[in-house]
Amino acid sequence: MSRHDGEFDEHSGVNAGYAVFQLSRALTAYQNDAGPQARIRIERWQRVVEHLLQGSAQYGSRMPFADLPEWVTLEVATGGFATGQLLAGGVLSACERQLVASIPGIRPGHERLDLNAWHLSDAGVAALQERLTKGNYQIDVPEEAALLTVSWLLRHQRTEEARTLIEQIVPFFDRLRFFPTVVHEPPISTAEVHVFDTASVRQRLTGQLAQPRLAVQKHVVENRLPLYDAAISLILLTYQEGWPCRHYPEGWFERATELCTQIAKTCDAEPQSDGSFKNRATELFALLGQCSREPESLTGRQVGRIRRIVDDFVSKHGHPESAAHSIKRAEQCSHVAAPGHHLIAHAVSARLTDYPGSDGISDFSPLLTPITDKEAKRYALVAGTTMPPAVRRRLERSRKGTIVELIEHGLISSADTVAKVLPAMTAEICSAGYRDRTLQALTGATYRAFRRRRSLLLLNLQSQVKITELPWIAVLESEREASAISVNGARQALIEASALTLSAFPQAIVPNKLLQEFVSLAETAKLDLPFVEEVAADIFMGAFSNKFTRAARHSARLIAGTLYARYYDIDTDGLAGLPDQRRSRPSDQWRRSNNRDALATLCAKRANATLGTWQPAVNGTILEQQQILTTQNLALLFGELSLKTLLHHRLSALALTCFEWICRQQQMQIKHYHTRLVMLKNTAYAWRQMVFYLSMLEDELLRSALDSIESHFAAQSSEFRERFLPAMIGLRVAATGHQLTVDRQALEGAKVFLGWTTEQHWLMPS
Repeated sequence: MSRHDGEFDEHSGVNAGYAVFQLSRALTAYQNDAGPQARIRIERWQRVVEHLLQGSAQYGSRMPFADLPEWVTLEVATGGFATGQLLAGGVLSACERQLVASIPGIRPGHERLDLNAWHLSDAGVAALQERLTKGNYQIDVPEEAALLTVSWLLRHQRTEEARTLIEQIVPFFDRLRFFPTVVHEPPISTAEVHVFDTASVRQRLTGQLAQPRLAVQKHVVENRLPLYDAAISLILLTYQEGWPCRHYPEGWFERATELCTQIAKTCDAEPQSDGSFKNRATELFALLGQCSREPESLTGRQVGRIRRIVDDFVSKHGHPESAAHSIKRAEQCSHVAAPGHHLIAHAVSARLTDYPGSDGISDFSPLLTPITDKEAKRYALVAGTTMPPAVRRRLERSRKGTIVELIEHGLISSADTVAKVLPAMTAEICSAGYRDRTLQALTGATYRAFRRRRSLLLLNLQSQVKITELPWIAVLESEREASAISVNGARQALIEASALTLSAFPQAIVPNKLLQEFVSLAETAKLDLPFVEEVAADIFMGAFSNKFTRAARHSARLIAGTLYARYYDIDTDGLAGLPDQRRSRPSDQWRRSNNRDALATLCAKRANATLGTWQPAVNGTILEQQQILTTQNLALLFGELSLKTLLHHRLSALALTCFEWICRQQQMQIKHYHTRLVMLKNTAYAWRQMVFYLSMLEDELLRSALDSIESHFAAQSSEFRERFLPAMIGLRVAATGHQLTVDRQALEGAKVFLGWTTEQHWLMPS
């Protein structure tokens, strides 16, 4: 993959051009879709551009706004740009407006300040403590847990700690909401997860509109086709010696005039549609009208056109009054007689009112029953109508179950979606170490809200804010203990989640959002695992933190002597001896100390690139070598968590799945140049995953897996086989025990399949 549009500029920091480009895209998209989401996107990027032009935001820092601490939850646009909006701030929420109406003395214009202050009064603290006990609260943004924590501290006579926490948050009482939303019932256990909650599914069902195409189809079958059949029948009555309009039986003109009147009424009321049928029908209707009024005015060309339309109809469908044709029309009528899906969707949406809006659904049987008499009357339906598959599929988007079940039902279709649902399970595991049950619920809810925070754009190897940096979580650390149950549970959850993700999506690297959950589980399990995230080529500054070096050393031990090491020509002894780097501070020193970064230097050498060029394409080649040397977390998972043993019986299938996916992607017809570059990058990453899986197999199983891959390759198109052959030759060379050096590649006509390049990629058409 080759890229030249960076977000980072060596001298001026973050490049404003990226934000301006995103704003331009948002404005262009708004022309096609002027909905509220499109408007929100425009406003976000307008704010980002304003901050860049005014210099009022320090993008690339953990604190992009000087007046806000790191723990404040910011609205973040694509690419990690904070807009300046505060997710716990902004306009008053519905809950806040209800409180304003119920609490005397709240001043107009100072509502949020007064509401936060009220929660520190005797009545407010008592209300918070009652919510803690009952669990009937909801935390959407981490800040909403702060005053609940204060109330817990006060209940346990930890007044000094409560005062310290209040001092940290009180400067923001006028801007941020530090109390939760009240709900009628405590949240249900999150042992099972869901991708879409019932509230969002209900909204989609309620908003479902009648499909214009189906309305047109229904109108055509029920109204226009009978008129068309009648017109054909009338014209056939005028045939003589194979030509129409030569003989008019008694009463023909009266019947034709009446039919034309019906046609005029129907055509005036019909929905808009296109297509050859409408053109032909309209043409015949017009000619029939002319014939009924002034048959002598028809020209020879017009009579010939009538003959062509009628003869084609009879040839294709038979006589319109034949038994076979009548049966066909009856079948078409039955197909369109069913009520509109949107009406059934509205009825099903009403059934969801009895379910918690923030949860999913485990048992769908009560929701799948046929339409009742009451629903039939209310929604203009027929009692007993069964739910159509399209509505059922939309309803079942709210399915709740294990991650495995949701994958099987197609609701989880990528590792990114796993990352979306896993926090619900991770939160319970990570909060299980708290002795107090109310704290378990509170910290679990805070964790889930924290995981919804979007990552900031960070430079100089800075790390994202951790949950333990939230003041109201930090003050509770003394209440947490590492019990054997929580440690073992976290380890098992980490093993299962990683094995499941790789089994379901073997071609994809573990996305950064999911890695955050893996890191949390590893920390709870007391495992020191150097997971490495995918680094953006646009902001890579030519250096790696020590966890990358540690990950490379882990990798060296596992891949030594394997197909993977031979294919990528890795000196595993040298890799195992990479030293950690000693760095004093994260500043511009990074630029001066690249020569001391052994891993970055090695990656640049392998990529034949120069560190510090600040070009995304060059950075991409270096970063891809880092992914090769660290295996992008696969060595950690297979070595330290024993996935090599757990997935041993699946490895051949995983490798073949990767190759099949690569073949499909590589042979797709992709028009846009950048999209093709992304495809190349992703397929190269999938190839690397495949080579790793193969490397974890013993000799006999490895040969069998390679045979399956070769068989699939042989079944592909000749054009693809010719284009992709160098990569296959490289795999074959490494499989025979040879190191795939540069000289060996030239000798054998082989190539190492990489996704990033600064030149024209050899897999791209010239």
